[in-house]
Amino acid sequence: MDSIRIKNLRSLRDTEKISIKKLNILVGSNSSGKSTFLRVFPLLKQSFNKKINGPVLWCGDDDDYVDFGSFQEALSYSSENKCINLSFQIHLNYLKDLYRYKKDSRGNDLQKIKIEFLIKNSASNGNDYISEMQYSIEDQKSLIDFSENGEIKKLVFNGENVDINEYKSIEPFYPTFYEQSIFDISLYQIREIAIHNLSSIFSISEDENFRYLDEATMYIVNRKILHDRSDRQYSKRIVKKVNEIYNNKNEQEVKKWSFLFNLPRYFSILSNYLKEYFRNVYYIAPVRATAERYYRLRNAAVNEVDCRGKNLPVFLNSLSNKNFSQFQAWTKAHLGFEVVKTTSEGHVSLKIKKDGQVKAVNLSDTGFGYSQILPIVTQMWYIAKKAEEEKALPFYINDFDVPTTIVIEQPELHLHPALQAKLIDIIVKVAGQGNINFIIETHSETMVNRVGVSIAKNEISNENVGVIIFEKDFGEDDTIIKRGGFDEEGYLENWPVGFFEPEME
Repeated sequence: MDSIRIKNLRSLRDTEKISIKKLNILVGSNSSGKSTFLRVFPLLKQSFNKKINGPVLWCGDDDDYVDFGSFQEALSYSSENKCINLSFQIHLNYLKDLYRYKKDSRGNDLQKIKIEFLIKNSASNGNDYISEMQYSIEDQKSLIDFSENGEIKKLVFNGENVDINEYKSIEPFYPTFYEQSIFDISLYQIREIAIHNLSSIFSISEDENFRYLDEATMYIVNRKILHDRSDRQYSKRIVKKVNEIYNNKNEQEVKKWSFLFNLPRYFSILSNYLKEYFRNVYYIAPVRATAERYYRLRNAAVNEVDCRGKNLPVFLNSLSNKNFSQFQAWTKAHLGFEVVKTTSEGHVSLKIKKDGQVKAVNLSDTGFGYSQILPIVTQMWYIAKKAEEEKALPFYINDFDVPTTIVIEQPELHLHPALQAKLIDIIVKVAGQGNINFIIETHSETMVNRVGVSIAKNEISNENVGVIIFEKDFGEDDTIIKRGGFDEEGYLENWPVGFFEPEME
């Protein structure tokens, strides 16, 4: 994910493009919109994890992550067109069967893809739906309008209206259930329209059109539009025919229909990427579960600490002895304490043993801070451990996987400044261990300054750190977003004067 842009979501009238880096720090006053931006990530995760009516699960069950209420409650007061816009920019390699992040072995560049969804609420039935989608890959741009029931109403390609009315009766080659596209969007009607036009251009029969056009249009898109430099082999008959068509037909018309033929395929690949990206989000809420003296054991194994840390005891108890020992050593090395668990009569107790102490102390007696930091560090340890294990696999390809995004609200709550600094040190370390990104909302001057120290010590590059500043003018509902950052020596840049100072009356 290169960047995200949000319009008309609560106070976020328009965030403009916000780049996603290894470490993203969100700062601002209370109710300035930073939590709204951050919670879009778990919002889309809970939306893609369940079968729902509509594109977004605004308000879920107790096991979901965030609650935006409803579309009407999430919609910005100042929205004029009464729609919420979500835009993403991504680099993928469509020249391969599977998406990648880097150039391939033959030097083929990634393609820059931009996609924007407009979400509206139906006045007739009250359901949300995707009203418009804008998709571009390199210089090829498509705009598609949808009806409330998902039918394509309008198609614009590179600024040209494509007449789809005369093709309404065409039955799709693939049934709609074959598609696995995001938000249940179906584009296969566009492919059927393209087949109809390309069959005429290539003078082929309806019986042979699909298999023939599949290879011919792939050759045209890859070589003529995306400039594929690989040694991919194409049928000599296909290449000869395409070149003849190019010499005798309208080249732009051939390119247009060839691209539209492949648009459903490309959208399916992009959909899979987006769904996997947001399903790979791990969200940690601002107020975690308080410590209890005993926890009831359950015969359950979990692979994720929930957003409030309520299942932390079950998670730790489900670890193998080897993994739990690794976790103890990790927290001792980075935080100066280790977690001890004791089981008795169907219950488990969690205890904290600090460096230099002989006796472990029950978590409920150690102070609130330990119960707040444990869900964060446990989740980070587990994700970093999985990343290291995947790297060790013989078939692991690090330019092939989807990044893990750890989203944390106010990690500094109830933590001493020294422990806040240690937590940032861990975050920087974990971010460098694999394809792992962090999005952190904080009010802590200590944590912001500690990131600068990490940059100065060359533990993380300033180019891998983004600072997004959320502000509101007095009496205004809309958020103003500014970009900050650090220079190469770790000093803050574009930082508001007096940001951490109290407001003067």
